[in-house]
Amino acid sequence: MARTPTITDAQILKAASQVFLEQGFNATTVDVANRAGISSASIFKRFPTKEALFFAAMGQHNEPFWTPELESQIGQGNPQADLLLIAQKITAFTAKMLPRLMLAWSVRQSQELPKPPVPAADVAALAAYLAKEMMAGRIARGDPTVPALMLFHTAVGFAMSQSLQGEIKLLDNPHFLEEMVAVLWRGLEP
Repeated sequence: MARTPTITDAQILKAASQVFLEQGFNATTVDVANRAGISSASIFKRFPTKEALFFAAMGQHNEPFWTPELESQIGQGNPQADLLLIAQKITAFTAKMLPRLMLAWSVRQSQELPKPPVPAADVAALAAYLAKEMMAGRIARGDPTVPALMLFHTAVGFAMSQSLQGEIKLLDNPHFLEEMVAVLWRGLEP
């Protein structure tokens, strides 16, 4: 009878993600195994090659995102404050994912490269939230997809530009996001 694994694939991928982000693609499966507290053989039972492990770890998006919270925000609190919170969460998520994606894209092996999170579902959820707030009269009526796209892509673009600037920051996150939402709110205020 085979032994039940004592570590999950998710735990191995979390350890691999940490090791690859710290050491790059040159990290070894031994490094990953040590971080996970298992043997290298345990890794190869689940991932046939180091490359397969790398791409699985770099493509992993296991963090909860912000869309599940939208439904509970409808009709609650201040819609402008809600939009700022959404923008902050999108920016934080993008900043966290960008190093993984950049590292994975730099390896250019024959493996399938991890894809960035597909924003269509997230933008649709944001647009649905805005539509319901419009129906409730808490936001000016209009096409909810337009402000959803504006908010989403501005927050993602800002996070990417901040990551690529390195030490020199033109604007800090709180100031930029507050101003961006204030500008967006001028068109949404009922």
